Amino acid sequence: MEGPSLPVRRIAFLVVLLLVAASLPLTMLVNFQVGGYSLALAAIVGGTARAVLPPYLCLGLLVRSRQQDVLTMFVLGVAIALLAWKVPGG
Repeated sequence: MEGPSLPVRRIAFLVVLLLVAASLPLTMLVNFQVGGYSLALAAIVGGTARAVLPPYLCLGLLVRSRQQDVLTMFVLGVAIALLAWKVPGG
């Protein structure tokens, strides 16, 4: 098999997964806004990775076409960030 090993090909997915996993403890221990921003960051990082990395380095993030994946993740990230920002009382 040519190219990088399987763990290297899933590195973008693992980064996004770690950010998503970090958002729950941040929500519980710090406040809702920080956890929401972390979740939004995960979506935006996933969209950016899908936009700039070649497909073989985005295993786990490949769902549809590149354009649709990037647009969906960016819209989701911005929406989550706006909702976290608008939460009263933090």
